[in-house]
Amino acid sequence: MSLASFSLQPSYITFARSATFPKSGLCVARKRVQQVAGHLVRSNTIATTIKGGARNNTSTATNIATENHNTINMASKKDTTGSKCQTCKGTGNVGSSVKPSGAVDIDQKVEDIYHQLPALPSPLPKPHRDFVHCKPPGAPTYRKFSVFTAGSIEMGKAVQWQSQMATMLSPLPITVNNPRRGNWDPTVTPEAKDAAFRQQVEWELSALEQADVICFFFDVNTMSPVTLLELGIWAASDKVVVCCDPRYWRSGNVHIVCDRYGIPVVDTFAELVPAIEKMLVEKGMQLDQNGDLVGENKHIEKPRPKKKSVLEAEVSDLHRQIAALQAQLGKSKV
Repeated sequence: MSLASFSLQPSYITFARSATFPKSGLCVARKRVQQVAGHLVRSNTIATTIKGGARNNTSTATNIATENHNTINMASKKDTTGSKCQTCKGTGNVGSSVKPSGAVDIDQKVEDIYHQLPALPSPLPKPHRDFVHCKPPGAPTYRKFSVFTAGSIEMGKAVQWQSQMATMLSPLPITVNNPRRGNWDPTVTPEAKDAAFRQQVEWELSALEQADVICFFFDVNTMSPVTLLELGIWAASDKVVVCCDPRYWRSGNVHIVCDRYGIPVVDTFAELVPAIEKMLVEKGMQLDQNGDLVGENKHIEKPRPKKKSVLEAEVSDLHRQIAALQAQLGKSKV
C-alpha cells in the first residue's frame, strides 16, 4: 500500500504512528488529534507521546494538541481548588512536607475567620490573687481546683481560645493548665523516643489526671486528631465539658459521644465558660461573697486512673473480704 492512498482506520491508532502521515494527509491528522486529544490529554504520558510522535512532520497537529492539553489542565486545576487533601496537600505523599526551620510561635495572633470567639469584655475581668495560669514545660502550681484546656492547637493554626479562656476564668481562685506553650521547635519528631516530645505529652497527661474539669474546644478550621484522642480517653471520667461548633468536620462524632456518656456539650465559646463554672461548683467549689474559696485552697493529688479490669478485680476482692467478715461475725454469735 502506498502512503498516497493511506487513510485513517476507525480502530485505535497510537500517536507515535502519526509520523508516518504524508503531508497531503495533514488535515486528516489534525481532525484525528482534535477528536482524541480531548479525551486523552489529561494523561501526561499520552501528552508526551503526542509531542514525541508528531514533532518531526506534524508540528501543527502537535500545537493543536498542546493547546487542548493546556486548556483542559487549567480547567481541571480550577475545578479542584480547595479539594486537596489537607495532610498531603495534593502530593499524595504525607512525608513530602518540608519542616520550617527555627522555633514556631504557636502563641502568635491567629485571625478568627469563622468568628468562633466573642469579643473580650471591657474592662477585662480582674484576676483573683490565687488564680494561676500554667504552661509547659514548668511544673504547674496547683490550687484546690484546676481546669485543663484540652482542645485545638494544631501547631498554632487554631484560634487563641486557650488564652481567652484563661482570661475569662481568671476571677476564680483556681489553676488553669494550658498546654499551648509559647514556642515549639518544628524539628521535634512526634515519637516516644524524642525527649522534648515526651516531656510535652507527659506534662499534658499529668495535668489531665489532676484536673477537676477538662474543657474541650474544637476549632472548625482544624482537624485536631489529638483532641479527639483525648476526648475518647476522658469521655467516661465525669469531668468533661465540650464546645463543638456544628461546622467542625467531625462534629457529628463528637456530639454522639457526648450524648452517650452524658457530657455537657455546647456550640459556642460563650456558652463554654459558664458550663465550666457550673461543673466546678458540682465538683465542690464554693466561693464566699468576696470570691474567695470557702475552706483551704490546697491541692490534693489525685491517684492515676486505673484500668477497668484492675478496678473490677479490686471490687471483687473487697466483696470477698466483706463476705469473709460476715461469715466470721455469724460464727461469733453462735
